[in-house]
Amino acid sequence: MRLNLHSLIQAHLLKRSPLSYLLYPLGKLYGAYQSLRRRYLFPRPYHAPCKVISIGNIVSGGSGKTPLTIAIARLLSEQGIRVAVSHRGYKGKFENHPHLISDSKSLLYPADVAGDEAWLIASSLPGIPVVVGRKRKAAIHLLLKSYPATQVIIMDDTFQHLKVFRDLDIVSFATESGIGNGFVLPAGYLRESLNALTDKCIAVVYRMQQTHTPKAWEALIQAKTPHVYHSYATATECIDARGNPFAIDSLKGKRLVLVSGIAHPKSFEKTVKELGLKYIKHNIYPDHYSFDDDNITPKLLHEHPDIILCTQKDIMKLARHPELAPRLKALVLSYQFDEQEEFHHQINLILS
Repeated sequence: MRLNLHSLIQAHLLKRSPLSYLLYPLGKLYGAYQSLRRRYLFPRPYHAPCKVISIGNIVSGGSGKTPLTIAIARLLSEQGIRVAVSHRGYKGKFENHPHLISDSKSLLYPADVAGDEAWLIASSLPGIPVVVGRKRKAAIHLLLKSYPATQVIIMDDTFQHLKVFRDLDIVSFATESGIGNGFVLPAGYLRESLNALTDKCIAVVYRMQQTHTPKAWEALIQAKTPHVYHSYATATECIDARGNPFAIDSLKGKRLVLVSGIAHPKSFEKTVKELGLKYIKHNIYPDHYSFDDDNITPKLLHEHPDIILCTQKDIMKLARHPELAPRLKALVLSYQFDEQEEFHHQINLILS
C-alpha cells in the first residue's frame, strides 16, 4: 500500500495521465471552491497584536516548509527580534488542544506527543517558544499569554488557513515535485489554483543540492509574484538518538539500511547517494508515520545493519524501540539561500 501510494502520486499527480484527465473536471470544481473560500469566507480574520508570517505551500505534499520555518526563525532571532512559532502539531497529542511544546528554556514534550515536525522545529530552535494546535487563533492567544512581548509569530503550514491575518505569506516549492502536473486535486498535486499567489507573496524554491537548474514551472510562479528566491539544503553531519554529532564519513563502509516517513523518500535516497554512501535497502513509510507497530524492529534489523540511517524528523520516533536506538543515525541538513541578502531585505521590509 505504501509503495502503491507513492506510485500513484508519481504516475497521476506529478504527471498527466488518463486518470488525471478523467478527474480534471473535479479538480476545476475544487479549485473554484477554494477560490471562493479564499475570497469570501473569511472577510474579517483575527489580527494578532504582533506581526505574523505564514509559511505554507500550494501543493499537497512536502515542499520544505519545516526547514524554511527554522531558517527564518533563526534569522529573526539573530537580529534580536523576539520570535515564536505556531505549528499544527500534526498527529501529536495536542493537535486539538493548544499547548506550548517548548518555552524559552527547554523542550517540554517528546516527538510522539508534540508531533514530529513540531518537535523538530522546537528542538532546532532552543530559546524560541513553539506552540501547537490546529486552531491557530487559540494557539496564538495561549502563546501571547505566556510571552506578551513577542514581536513576530511564524505560522507553519498556513497558506490555506485564512482565519488569522498574516503580514506576509511565504510559499515554499520543492524542485522534486514542483507544481506536479499543474492540475488541482484530485486531478493533480495542487491544493488550489496558482491564482492564489499574488505579488504580495514570497515564493521560495527549495532543492536538495547546491547547484540550481531552473525548472520550466518556475516561470508560472514568477508570473504571479516577482519575489521568487531559491534555497537548498546540504547534509553537514549526522547525529545519533541522543543528539551526539558524527562526521558523515563515519558512515562509509558500514552496512547501511535507510528508513523514512517523509513526503519525498526519493530525495532522501538521492542525498544519501550524493554523499557517496551505499545502502542495502530503503524502508519507505508514509509521511508522519508513527513507527509504533510491532514489526518495525525485526523489519529494520532483517539485513543486520551496522547503521539505520533516517531523517531528523523520524529519529526520535524510531528511538523508542530499544533494539534500534543504538544503531540509529539521522542526517542533519544545513539550509541556505542563494539570494540571502535580498531575501533578508524583503523580510525586513515587511516587518519594518
